[in-house]
Amino acid sequence: MTTLLLGGLLAAAVAVVAGVSGFGFGLVATPLLLLAGFSLPFVVTVNLLISVATRVSVAYRLRRSIDPVRVGLLVAGAVPGLYLGARLLASVDARPVKIAAGLVTMLGAAALVLAERRAPRVRWAGAPIVAGFAGGLLGTTTSLIGIPAALLLARQRLATASFFADLSVYFIVAGSIGLAVLAATGGLSHRALAAFVLWLPLVVVANLIGTTVGLRLPARGFRFVVLGLAFVAGAVTAATA
Repeated sequence: MTTLLLGGLLAAAVAVVAGVSGFGFGLVATPLLLLAGFSLPFVVTVNLLISVATRVSVAYRLRRSIDPVRVGLLVAGAVPGLYLGARLLASVDARPVKIAAGLVTMLGAAALVLAERRAPRVRWAGAPIVAGFAGGLLGTTTSLIGIPAALLLARQRLATASFFADLSVYFIVAGSIGLAVLAATGGLSHRALAAFVLWLPLVVVANLIGTTVGLRLPARGFRFVVLGLAFVAGAVTAATA
């Protein structure tokens, strides 16, 4: 029970950060929950559940800013990645996956910082499919489903509302598919389902607060803080796996 309470407080704190930044929940929550002693299947399941649940209200609020074509391509690319990731999670030992989760968190954070600092490149039509596939693969192995999509959208310098809106719909659809795939392949953690029910009210409120702040304030500087925290957390996770 103490561990569950600690996990709930961590999830709520991360939900505020994710609300302000638009993408940081799995990036920060995965290494922190692993460090708190939760298993990788638990972390993957609960993070995907929270990502789906907290994005519904955001997607509704910003529905006029959604680009259905871009989101559709992201989701289409994610589907095979989600399946391959679930099979990988079921067939390998947890320790190397934890190390990989930490390293991917670090690399993802560094890549997103570079994306913020560099000018946007010419858009490639297939980029959303590639980003979706990478996100799907990461989603069912480490729950870091949003890193490639956030990197892509950051490179395109979208308006904050469009950034939040597209990522929210992507999280909802791809995350739901990922949970279904995990359930079908035996990778869904039933303990995480119970924890999700306990954590959800506080997490939803925390995320709404963060999203409200993020839409009203310049989020660029705050995202650097999020990414710095994620980089450190990823390094500690990889070192202590």
